[in-house]
Amino acid sequence: MLSICIPVYGYDARPLVRELIRQAGAVEEPVEVLVYDDCSADQFRTLNRELRQLPSVRYHELPKNVGRSEIRNRMVSAAAGNRLLLLDVDSWPNPHLLERYLNAPPAAVLVGGRTYAEDEPEDPDYFLHWQYGRRRETVAPARRRQGEYLQFQSNNFMAERAVLLTHPFPTVAGYGHEDTLWGQLLAPDGIRIEYMDNPVVHLGLEPTEVFLKKQREAVRNLKVLRQSYPTLTTRLTRFADRYPALSQLLEYIPERVLLKYLLRTRNLNALDLLKLKWWISGWAPAINYR
Repeated sequence: MLSICIPVYGYDARPLVRELIRQAGAVEEPVEVLVYDDCSADQFRTLNRELRQLPSVRYHELPKNVGRSEIRNRMVSAAAGNRLLLLDVDSWPNPHLLERYLNAPPAAVLVGGRTYAEDEPEDPDYFLHWQYGRRRETVAPARRRQGEYLQFQSNNFMAERAVLLTHPFPTVAGYGHEDTLWGQLLAPDGIRIEYMDNPVVHLGLEPTEVFLKKQREAVRNLKVLRQSYPTLTTRLTRFADRYPALSQLLEYIPERVLLKYLLRTRNLNALDLLKLKWWISGWAPAINYR
């Protein structure tokens, strides 16, 4: 059996679940869909409770918010399948997502990847997130294989239940990089991560202010995680290690200057420099996005 696990927080999961049930009807293997709500607002719970009426769907509401890692671990424990497909709720699957996963060569962990809409958003406030996703997060499988443990993304992957039980997602207090850490913790045990072309479209674009706040929080979280896991590596940490002189130079460039340039040009290199400055600097100054 294939168990599809979809953690939900503040999102209408109904369209995604219905599409997955439609695809499940075209494959031979039994499929169940677990939808766990992480204490969303009542308006979303009311919508998603309709999923209880659908066949093969197990909908569950948590009484308090437990976070991105813990909710996944709970779904893994409750799943009945020997293979689990974990999907972010703000995703839209390609028409053959389940078929491609189930027909792929056996793998302990198999990542399908993500894409973004080809057309830029009509609202310019969402452009930066869309551009970042298109240029930085949409990576071909061949390129991901070059950095097997560095490229893992948890928004769309299938894994053996045994692997997920013996390697639960680590508890991370803040936002960001819990999936980066999980992927790299597989390496010491020799658990391979395979990549295939089986993407979902990421629908959850965020306005610039929210996007940048989350980028900053992710850098902050990475800094905290590196204290407990010194070998944790990302594109940012490798860049900082490779160009120490640039890191030192950034100490003398005000954050507001980099931010202003980024918002004016939408140049992702400016975002890289901004994240590098956050990485090497303290966290006291507040960002003014307006």
